[in-house]
Amino acid sequence: MNRIKLNIFALGILFPFLLFGADIEGNTSIKLDAYGGPGSILLIWDLPEDEIISSIRIFRSNDMMSTYEIINLDGMITDRYLDNDLFTDDLLFYRLEMETIDSRILSSAYHTPAFARSMDTQHFGKIIAQLEQSYPVTSSARSEITDIHEFKSVLIYDFILNHIPSGISQMNSLQMYLLMEEINFDSFLNILSIKDFKACTFLFADNDPSALHDYIENAFNELEPLFRQQVLFAPAEWHDEKLDLIDTLDSKLAAAVEIYSDDSAFLESLPPVLITNLVKDSSGLKISINRFNVHESSIELRMNEESIPVPFEYNDSQMISIPSHWEYVELIIAGDVVQTLPVVNEEGVLSIALDDQYIFSDEIFDLQTMRSIPEQDFQLNEIAFNAIDQKLSVEIAGNSEWSTQLGLFINDSLLWEWNSMPGFEVNFVDSNWILMTSKENGWLHLCHVNGNEAWKILESRPLHLQESFHESKVPDLGIWTVLSFSTFGESNDITRSQQNKQFIPEIFAFYQNYPNPFNSSTNITFDLLEEATVSLYVADAKGRKLRIYLDEIFLEKGFYSFDWSAEFQSSGIYFIILQAQTRDYLPVAMSRKMIYLK
Repeated sequence: MNRIKLNIFALGILFPFLLFGADIEGNTSIKLDAYGGPGSILLIWDLPEDEIISSIRIFRSNDMMSTYEIINLDGMITDRYLDNDLFTDDLLFYRLEMETIDSRILSSAYHTPAFARSMDTQHFGKIIAQLEQSYPVTSSARSEITDIHEFKSVLIYDFILNHIPSGISQMNSLQMYLLMEEINFDSFLNILSIKDFKACTFLFADNDPSALHDYIENAFNELEPLFRQQVLFAPAEWHDEKLDLIDTLDSKLAAAVEIYSDDSAFLESLPPVLITNLVKDSSGLKISINRFNVHESSIELRMNEESIPVPFEYNDSQMISIPSHWEYVELIIAGDVVQTLPVVNEEGVLSIALDDQYIFSDEIFDLQTMRSIPEQDFQLNEIAFNAIDQKLSVEIAGNSEWSTQLGLFINDSLLWEWNSMPGFEVNFVDSNWILMTSKENGWLHLCHVNGNEAWKILESRPLHLQESFHESKVPDLGIWTVLSFSTFGESNDITRSQQNKQFIPEIFAFYQNYPNPFNSSTNITFDLLEEATVSLYVADAKGRKLRIYLDEIFLEKGFYSFDWSAEFQSSGIYFIILQAQTRDYLPVAMSRKMIYLK
């Protein structure tokens, strides 16, 4: 060996020590792996759990003994890096250094650097056209997919598209349900249109997952060269994600079969056609009608002697305008009245759930058919109307962790306003009114004050005031049911004996405090109509009790009066709450709002 060759050999041995430092061997502690892909090499390493890393440097070389160049990570502290835009199939070697917050250096192995070879991109270009036939959505979104969750989502989209060429309008909701374990639905009719629901029969009608298993297995294998590097996954991680997806889908589909079967049976129990939305905007009033089952009989909308025919020639959904002078609308099928609804006076959308619940929104958005309205903290629970004396009785049920300002409206007129007390158990509040109106139809709205201090409707119910009626949710907060007896102030338990199904008597008359607003003291009065156990106290807007006058005290019937001085309180809104219980009935409570101005 001549002197020149000896010098070159010596420099080849010494160079890594000059570059990384003489003590680098003693600091080797980082495991570094390299995986080749089309035009790229993926590097994955471990971040030490007991160290705080301030910087990471990657060194690359095409010859283990030649000069290493530094790859700039732009200050990122991460556990993987994709070295892409590699247009060669040369073998590349990599080393990694980490600097701790106390200036110590941790590095990957010096004698055995990680290495890999990037693959020829032209070879994969030839198979992309073939993959586009089987996975059109996934292939077209290739440049936008940056993580494994996006990959799984478009993969499921492709699977559904293979069975439903027209697609699903609520695809995002369906994908989230299938892919996310924490998302569950009680009914698919709340997230899918009727058309989409029927189209998903192939997916939910039975529990044979073999076709889906084969699809996922083939897709992960065929698409791995194109996507594994892109989502920064090692081969073993890619394999684990495939198994995880199959397990998740098996679990979700097993539950979905029962939900879908229940939804299908529910649809079969409905009339063939129903009104599902009332829409009022600047152009007038429109009605959305959906067909659930094929029916050849005549269908029309009617008020008194006026009628509008409803054709279903091309699709299962119709939007029909009705005259502005109509006060109500009847849906007639083969001469029989199926629905009767008052028109809405305010601009917005009244959504009618398939289980006969109603909710109004002043925001007009894409109309959707729902099996039931979203669950609220407070709901209408029982309604009765006596047409002889025009007496309306309403019960509200619900609970909240904080005090909630609630209001009951007939159309846009405030009927009753009160403040619920915070608690964890469902409470029942009811009251009675004598209606002074000539209108035969209207809407009862349960509202609460939202963050903008404006009334927002929680739930609505049509009022038909031509004749007496009584309806309750059975069980409490359940499905509306017509009853012939009262359960006001107690649970809607229809299994009890008939002897206990009596109207609860009016226990008290609770008057507004006077004066109101007031600047020093105010007078609180009520009439107790029969002997009862009574509680009376003043609370602030957060529900905190400030003054207790009566705490479950037994009182004879009669007139009672109390004074409250607010001189040590700040200006604002306060509530006086009266609760009374008689015999075996649940307590009846009512509140009045008081305004204190210093």
